[in-house]
Amino acid sequence: MSSTPRPPEPRRRGRLLRAALGASFLLPLAFSACLEPGYPLAPSGQVDIRVHVAGSLFAADTLDEAGKPVLPRQQPFSTGVTLFLAEGGAPAYGGFVTVRVDPPEALVLEPFPQESDPSCHEVDGAFRCTASSEGYARFVVSSQSDWSGSASILVSWAEQLKEEAIEIRPAGLPDSATNFTMLVAGLDESLDGARVLPTFLALKCTVGPLPDDLGSKWRPGAIRSREAFVRATPPSNAPGVVENAPVIVESLFSEAALSTTEDCAERKTRLRVLLGATGESERFFLCFSDIGGEADFAVTSGQKQIDPGPKVLVDPEPRLLRVRALQSVVSMGDEVDLFEVSAFDVNRVRIVMPVDLRVDDDQVLGIDQASVTLDKEPNPATVIPATPKSPGPVRLHVTPRLLSSPDCASDPISVVEAP
Repeated sequence: MSSTPRPPEPRRRGRLLRAALGASFLLPLAFSACLEPGYPLAPSGQVDIRVHVAGSLFAADTLDEAGKPVLPRQQPFSTGVTLFLAEGGAPAYGGFVTVRVDPPEALVLEPFPQESDPSCHEVDGAFRCTASSEGYARFVVSSQSDWSGSASILVSWAEQLKEEAIEIRPAGLPDSATNFTMLVAGLDESLDGARVLPTFLALKCTVGPLPDDLGSKWRPGAIRSREAFVRATPPSNAPGVVENAPVIVESLFSEAALSTTEDCAERKTRLRVLLGATGESERFFLCFSDIGGEADFAVTSGQKQIDPGPKVLVDPEPRLLRVRALQSVVSMGDEVDLFEVSAFDVNRVRIVMPVDLRVDDDQVLGIDQASVTLDKEPNPATVIPATPKSPGPVRLHVTPRLLSSPDCASDPISVVEAP
């Protein structure tokens, strides 16, 4: 059995030498592929920091389930930052520095989006900026949380540190915004202020005892509502600052609520709206129960608050009008108290209500009043006096003032001749 002859020893040693020399050339190439270009800026180097946006940034107003800001957002919430690196009065081409934010949750560092080869990006867990041939490096800082306060951009190299402050405001109108107000449509202006009047659509008549239940104070499909919106004028030096500024409207009254729909089917006590480019918010609705009262609202946005807050007077919605005859038979003669008239709200509480009065036949019975305002508790119920004039049956009719219905009539009384 023959075997392949081994090459002479000198030829074998040559092959090993060439392999070793090839490996020595490949080793630096492998290392150079892992190394970042540039060099650490020398301790004598200088760094200048320029923030592109003058003024403050805005924090996020609300965050989603993943902790990300909900869009749209109030601008500006991010800004570009340019660094100029120099050594010995000349651009420090290739010199790099480390950038961080204090506190870390205040801002997020990102590469500058317009650069195809970013001069600033993350390297080995740190954010590094490397100077171009002109000495510049650029990056972006943005607010991606609802954190607000004073933060700092910190640039470090060798044993040097350069700091630039960034103010982050809560989302909302700055203090320099003006004419911050809430406007409400469809209110009746009176000496007492803006009022919501009753509709009398739920008003029923009775001549006897009150029912145990008069229904819900929030009648489905019949809730009184008024359209409203918030507006503000931006500062002249920052006209775009109002767009997407959040405004919080809150009802401070238990018988008033807020809704995004006119029927007030879904109501809440606190509503967030955004201002548009013109400084006006989307429309929303103030909702009022049938109990009525003095409805106070709080309106705030960032550093701004409407003070005093908006106030709306809401008349109770009468549910029951009782017209009771105090006598069934009365003799002709002098004036006598003949009727008791009361209005009640949904809670069966006697309330103020202006009404008009008339009788079937003023030749049989005369009343001196064509209208009267009914008293509320704890005052006594309103009594209507009348003068019996001639024999015959007669009833008292009571209607809401200036309206023809509902027409609530008493039981008939009989006027007879004096014995």
